[in-house]
Amino acid sequence: MESDWASLARSVAHKWQAVVVTWTKPPTQRYKLNTYASMVNGRMSGGGVLRDLEGRLIFAFYKEFGEKGVLQAEALAVLEGLRVCAAKGVQEVLVEVDSAVLMSLVKSSALGGWSHCNLLRQIRRLLDQVSVSFIHIFCEANMAADRLAALQGYPSMVFDSVQQLPREIRGCLAMDAREFPSLRLVPC
Repeated sequence: MESDWASLARSVAHKWQAVVVTWTKPPTQRYKLNTYASMVNGRMSGGGVLRDLEGRLIFAFYKEFGEKGVLQAEALAVLEGLRVCAAKGVQEVLVEVDSAVLMSLVKSSALGGWSHCNLLRQIRRLLDQVSVSFIHIFCEANMAADRLAALQGYPSMVFDSVQQLPREIRGCLAMDAREFPSLRLVPC
């Protein structure tokens, strides 16, 4: 007689498939901004990476947000990335986020919940300064930003060169530039 665990494992195994996911270079004359939010010890932080069409670093950032909700932290990470783009005069940016909800809210005219409305307004104001397109991606195509968001022991900062970044993040950037694949399990 089969155990309950074996039966459950068999039923779940047929409902998932592995998909190859990779960071891809932006189109010509565009930059790509990947942002991510992370919770470490109950506190949210965010990270992001702006790269050119060859996958070369333009800047990266890490910022602590404190005790926020996940959607708020995702929005704060996008806001911080766009602020740095605007400050550096960067135009034509393709923003990739793994939050379909955030992407939908930013693209719509909705203000979302009370805790999100000011963030959405600030992001939309920056869209007047920086030409931006938003794309939803899986987090596996966003590894450098994911690792940046989870940094500990660093103050909030902008990194202007690869050499300033922690070694692990430099490795993620190198793999991304070569479009090294990752696997993600998705429902069938």
